[in-house]
Amino acid sequence: MQYHINTYGCQMNYSDTERIETYLNQLGFTKSTNEEDANLIIFNSCSVKKKAEDKVLGKMKNLKKIKKQRPGLILALTGCMVRKSSTKKSERETQDKYIKKIEQLDIAFRIEDLPKLKSLIKQAAPKTKSLEKIQDELLEDYFHIKPSHASKAQVFIPISTGCDKFCTYCIVPRSRGRETSRHPDDILQEAKEAVEAGCLEITLLGQTVDSYGLSQIDRQRKLFDYTRIDSEQDPPPFVQLLQRIDELHKKGLKRLRFTSPHPKDVSPHLIKSYAELETLMPHIHLPVQSGDNNCLQRMNRPYTRERYMEIVHGLRKARPDIAITTDMIVGFCDESKEEYANTVDLYKEADFDFCYISRYSTRKGTFADKNLDDNITNEEKAKRWHQLNDLMREITQKKLEQYVGKTLEVLVEEFEPAADPTNSIYRGKCKHLKTVQFESSETNLKGTLQKIRIDRAESWMLFGEIA
Repeated sequence: MQYHINTYGCQMNYSDTERIETYLNQLGFTKSTNEEDANLIIFNSCSVKKKAEDKVLGKMKNLKKIKKQRPGLILALTGCMVRKSSTKKSERETQDKYIKKIEQLDIAFRIEDLPKLKSLIKQAAPKTKSLEKIQDELLEDYFHIKPSHASKAQVFIPISTGCDKFCTYCIVPRSRGRETSRHPDDILQEAKEAVEAGCLEITLLGQTVDSYGLSQIDRQRKLFDYTRIDSEQDPPPFVQLLQRIDELHKKGLKRLRFTSPHPKDVSPHLIKSYAELETLMPHIHLPVQSGDNNCLQRMNRPYTRERYMEIVHGLRKARPDIAITTDMIVGFCDESKEEYANTVDLYKEADFDFCYISRYSTRKGTFADKNLDDNITNEEKAKRWHQLNDLMREITQKKLEQYVGKTLEVLVEEFEPAADPTNSIYRGKCKHLKTVQFESSETNLKGTLQKIRIDRAESWMLFGEIA
């Protein structure tokens, strides 16, 4: 029996896919590089934007004819789109809406219900073989499933799941559920094992990663000593976690990253960490979404532009060379020209290294969908997006040019054959998360650290040669 997984969305989804692979391998399945040979095809979905959902649904509909030709093929859906773990044979009131909606879909399962996938497969396809190799009782928590890391050198470790922020435009709290954190000892054990296996860079993942350990559920579980944390005797749990993982530099860890923090939970301790921790890289992705206080309030982003800039200045004081990237939404409900202008002004003041700019689109089921008017025309949204993108292009190019003539340490992530058959084209990230491309006649540099002398900057990237 073979499986194939199509993964969409953020790094959290790709990390979840690694755990799904481990689980299926233990069930006796083997991984297939293509759908044609697979007996089980899983779609690990993203629902942050409607476009992402439409992409998954379109792909699944294309398999309708193939499913009829191969009646033994099992199709499953997981990730952010799923609300109820169920099959076609479940009671109708307990079925996920996509089980009801998509004729060829056999299984839907929430990612936290991964340990139940064995029983769901048995229910959907009772004749499926090779399901006896794993003991269900050992997998009560899907985080306890050791992931099959795609890269030994770079490892992504989820430290929490869910979100309690309830931004008015966002569906994540409804798709991922309330925020729940992993026990720090479990995270540290996974990090230790990764480093012992040759990991050079760890990235911690969470919907709002810096609120780790602070949710209502975490407090009910008494995950930490909150009397000390609330009295500021101890740093926040997230900073404690960074400090513990940073100690792994003694065992070979070179780089530590995290994504994505929320401005509300950025503490003085976290800012200070950029000056103190050995492995914490000089980069932070800190979504701002808008530079106008009224717009931020409508988005339910509980900070002001003044507070955001206070954080930016604090980070640059702690680590003068830090690269700061962000997310911004243009054309949000009732965004006036003045509010948009404030966003442009904040972009200039913050001097971001890069920005992921989105044109607002309504997500069904969110507060904004039910209570706010999506009243900015598509033409105006496009105009604002292009204006902000042009500003970003100009600032980003200047930022990149500052690296020309310098030698950067690059963790090589990918390669492809070059026009010259004696060379290969390699790409990777420097400490500041800039993409660096270079050529080499070596054929085994992926997953290694290389010193690259930068000679030019163009097309959002740096180019150089091995120093």
